[in-house]
Amino acid sequence: MHPTKKLIACAMISALFAATPGHAQEGLARQDQLQELTVDLSGISTRVKTAVNQTMLSMQNLQDYSGDEQTAQAFAALDTIEAETREVIDKIKVTSPFMSALDDARATVVVLLRKNEREPPSPARDARIAALTTSLASIDEQSQKILAAEGTLTSLLASHAQMRAELIQNGAVRAVQGFVDDLSTLTDGLEDMANVLAEISDSIVEVPPEASLAAN
Repeated sequence: MHPTKKLIACAMISALFAATPGHAQEGLARQDQLQELTVDLSGISTRVKTAVNQTMLSMQNLQDYSGDEQTAQAFAALDTIEAETREVIDKIKVTSPFMSALDDARATVVVLLRKNEREPPSPARDARIAALTTSLASIDEQSQKILAAEGTLTSLLASHAQMRAELIQNGAVRAVQGFVDDLSTLTDGLEDMANVLAEISDSIVEVPPEASLAAN
């Protein structure tokens, strides 16, 4: 409680005790007890006001949700990955300079193979043909793997669209959970406030026993 408000509350309570006859004062809560309850109420009230503001913010975020920090970080990572992946795809796609150069290299190997095949038979010539044939087969195999990898990378990029949609949906769920948590905090604060108010109400006036009433 603000010091000024606390002093005012104390002064009001003191005045109440001073202005009340002795037999009535017996029916009033002790000043220090009432003072403590008043301080508790002020603290709870402050928490409730904060909880109301936070819950309002959570509800607004839920209505206007377009992504949270966690989603933004995931999107940034995807952007980097996708940019690098597209750069690689551009270098290995069928129409890329690399693949054109690979085709030229393969053609050179084929020319060498055909040239050696025209040479007179000999162990050296047969060894060269075997080596060139093996190399040509490896080049063809690696070329197919490169094309397959390019297709896989392209498919993965396409799947990122679905991944981004799921990230947004998951973020929306987190927004809902945050709203529910804030609402729960507000509810708990309101319950605490109601309990303190009830305690203050019960403590301010103690109902005297029937015998005491009859005597008065």
